[in-house]
Amino acid sequence: MESTTEPMEHRTVPTTPTPVSTVPTEQPTPIEYIRSPRAETYLTQDGTREWIPYCVEDKKPREGMVFKTLEKAIEFYKEYAVICGFDVRSATVYKNSKGIIQKYYLCSREGILESEGNYDEKGKRRRKRNSKRVGCKARIIWNLINEDGEYKVTKFFEPHNHCLASPTSMPYLRSSRKMTMVHKNFVNNNTRMNIGPTKSFRLFKENVGSYDNVGATMKDFMNFHRDLKEHIKGDDAKMLIENFIRKRDVFNGFYFDYALDEHDHVSHLFWADATSRKNYSLFGEMISFDCTYDSNTYSMVLAPFTGVDHHKSCITFGVGLLSKEDAQSFEWLFRTFLNAMGNCEPRYLITDQDPAMKVAINEVFVNTRHRLCLWHIMKKVPEKVGPELKQDEDFLKLLNECVWDMEQESEEFEATWNSLMVQYNLVENGWFQHMFSIREHWIPCYFRDLRLGGILRTTSRSESENSFFNNFTNPHVTLVEFYMRFESAMDAQRHKQDKLNTESIHSVPQFITPLPLEKHAAEVYTRKMFYMFQDEVYKACFRCGISSIRMEENIEIAQVMDHSRQKTSKVTFNSGNLMTSCSCKLFERLGILCKHAICVLNARQVTKIPEYYILDRWTKEATKRPIFDMHGNFLEECRKMNTTTKMLGEVWSEIFNCVGLAEGNEENLQQFLDNLRDFSKNLVEKGKCVPMTKTQEMELFVGPSASSNLNIQNPIPSKNKGKRHRIVGEKEAAIEQSQKPKRKCKACGAYDYHDSRNCPNKTTT
Repeated sequence: MESTTEPMEHRTVPTTPTPVSTVPTEQPTPIEYIRSPRAETYLTQDGTREWIPYCVEDKKPREGMVFKTLEKAIEFYKEYAVICGFDVRSATVYKNSKGIIQKYYLCSREGILESEGNYDEKGKRRRKRNSKRVGCKARIIWNLINEDGEYKVTKFFEPHNHCLASPTSMPYLRSSRKMTMVHKNFVNNNTRMNIGPTKSFRLFKENVGSYDNVGATMKDFMNFHRDLKEHIKGDDAKMLIENFIRKRDVFNGFYFDYALDEHDHVSHLFWADATSRKNYSLFGEMISFDCTYDSNTYSMVLAPFTGVDHHKSCITFGVGLLSKEDAQSFEWLFRTFLNAMGNCEPRYLITDQDPAMKVAINEVFVNTRHRLCLWHIMKKVPEKVGPELKQDEDFLKLLNECVWDMEQESEEFEATWNSLMVQYNLVENGWFQHMFSIREHWIPCYFRDLRLGGILRTTSRSESENSFFNNFTNPHVTLVEFYMRFESAMDAQRHKQDKLNTESIHSVPQFITPLPLEKHAAEVYTRKMFYMFQDEVYKACFRCGISSIRMEENIEIAQVMDHSRQKTSKVTFNSGNLMTSCSCKLFERLGILCKHAICVLNARQVTKIPEYYILDRWTKEATKRPIFDMHGNFLEECRKMNTTTKMLGEVWSEIFNCVGLAEGNEENLQQFLDNLRDFSKNLVEKGKCVPMTKTQEMELFVGPSASSNLNIQNPIPSKNKGKRHRIVGEKEAAIEQSQKPKRKCKACGAYDYHDSRNCPNKTTT
């Protein structure tokens, strides 16, 4: 810091009050940056003790010093306070038409906090609070001296009436704590992974080595997280919609829509980026749809559309947020989803037995086959058959074999079902009668003739995806925070897909047979699908055999025996075009050739999988095909990093690399630290680092504040069936009650699940 006045002789002892004794007697030698503040102590005439901190002359204010700006003057005094071990606070300011003409800065322990008593005016006990105020008189005053905006130190009172901070107390001084952009970025990035400020503080401590090196307290981390939420709070929905509008302007493939209620509160919301829409065009034959809860502070239902990609992994086509789970809300969501996907309906849509979903699906989808989750239906069997039959393992085993068998014909299923109903006296059971009447919607054998009808039999894909999203969200996040976390979840999902793509292309699997068919499958299929095909190849070689062959109009009809199951399948083979079909219908159900067909192809010395039987959706090149929407927009990934983000990542990588290389040598570490400080100083002196306001900092992390004329209000907190404080059914309540320990009731003396307050034998007066 430059001073425009000549250096003045420093007063080691103030003129008033006059000291009567000195401790210590020997003058200590000042040192450069003091982590352990040292002070000279005096006893005044009235018997009080005062402390004057030691500080090098060029870091200590003096009366008469002139500063070019008030900001530089304040910065100089704050730096002096940090070195000496005390906190400061802003105080009186005098202004006129020219601006600030006089400014006071005080020691933070100035003044006395008046006692308010233990109870407030309503008789409620006050919370106990500590006070740091001890009436300290240390202060500094600056006055404006000319029209150039220069300020002069007109008063500097140095002594303190309290001891200064010890080395262990220094990190807790307000002047020693500061939430830098490093801290704030760390907290904000961790929130995307559902890591709160408390755990973020502990993680940061591990990164820097000790709590003394953090530079902030846990409370500072928590306050910053609170400020982020407060910045979003009032305009949450509006900020999210404006963010969507800006994103659509940058990426034409981004699609979103929303609906408002009669009071302009957001009630429905849907979005899908270009990558999701492209994935739907490639893998959208079947969709699993289910809702999850507790994903945001408004209790809006999270409704993702989930599919299966070429690695048989879960993939998200779009996501909706709904305030209600009624037919009208689902109808809006399904229509919006179709609009986003160019009105291209999926072949199959699998859900649970939600009646509202069923009504909406029948209203919106014309060519889609609605399928019910087999697992959810079978889960209800024990409560529908009574206490005795649900304990019968033979019955449950036979029923599962009847229902889950994918290779049986529909006639076989019906015969087995009817036999079970008669055998166990369930013919008159209303629930079983109803489920048999809608068997085409949930029994696998009724989907075996439909292309890829066997990929999804349950909503387990949705359950898995909901669990995946729950790792990134919690019931307390705003919509803006939820979308930030959703993007992190999508990055994780797509990173996994990229990793699997790389493994499929740049690795060679281990073969178990010398067959050319197996090697060809490794060339075209993704690794997951190859292993499925390899399993069929193994069974074809070691478990299957051709028992007979006959010719019908140049078509070979072979009977292939599966020795492991003692079951014969019929395979037809056309040697002219290599067209093959099997009665097990595995290719129709899953899109790969079955063991029976492979057995015949191998017998006819076919070395490559016929092109007709290689579905694009299972190949390594499945995602390479360019896709355009109805408006001609190229649906390509919109997650490519801009130059600044990429460069920022490289900077952090280089910093951590340099630290790793230098950490074993103190001299190298000091040199690296000096270089960073010099670079930081140069940036400040050149004016390239313009300080941001608090609002600008918040916008940097969560996006710009709402500024448009859109009349959008935050959603009204919902009360859906899956909300946190939902209504518990009688059966669930009974199960929960049975798991609690019994206790003795003082009213009736019995050991039960009640007490004297709710005793059933209690008499009312």
